[in-house]
Amino acid sequence: MTDIDHANAERLAGLLQILAAAAEEDEAPVPIDTLDGYMTALVCGPVVVSPLRAMDALFGEDWPAVLDAQDATEAFMDVLHQRWNEIAEALDPAGLMADQEQMRLSPLITEFDEATKAELLSQGVLTADQLETLPPPGVMWVEGFMRAVHDHEDAWYANAEDSPQGQMLDAMLMALAAVAMLPGEQRDAYIAESYEEDETVDQNVLIDDALFSVQDLRLFWMQPASTGTPTH
Repeated sequence: MTDIDHANAERLAGLLQILAAAAEEDEAPVPIDTLDGYMTALVCGPVVVSPLRAMDALFGEDWPAVLDAQDATEAFMDVLHQRWNEIAEALDPAGLMADQEQMRLSPLITEFDEATKAELLSQGVLTADQLETLPPPGVMWVEGFMRAVHDHEDAWYANAEDSPQGQMLDAMLMALAAVAMLPGEQRDAYIAESYEEDETVDQNVLIDDALFSVQDLRLFWMQPASTGTPTH
């Protein structure tokens, strides 16, 4: 895996709290997981954009004013671009092609232990009600990723659905969607179809396979439309 600069990630999370504190009461806060997933989709997908596109999509186009008021814009841009560059390095096609079985991507996924919950509550990042309904690990990251796919769906779904490329894309995105599936028939059916019968599949397994699919997606979009893509 590509190493995460944890100090930088903590600074990014701290600066995002400024935006969370300025949000309207009826607005759902955007955690770092969601931003990280969104940026990852932008890096690996078919649309060439900057990390500012993720900020505009998730926080609205007026978000810089909140940071300007705290004289924090320059610091925020520094940590945001550093994280963007980490994602880009992890998804560098040359590195992925060198060893397609290696996990290179290290997502920012928050583990919600009791200490983390207490900190998020005290910082105003999440409300008490939201803490009671926190999703399993990886779900908010995947939600960010899939939101970016939806926001650029014309480019992501340019291939015909029944074409080989369209079917490959659907399979890779399904591996990501599986992370956010609630326990029940749909999740059980997906696991039964995608894994060996005697294989133990928990949330961590689904996250790992989703991350491999992200790496495959990066290579998928580097290929001419007529060629195949690697799958896991």
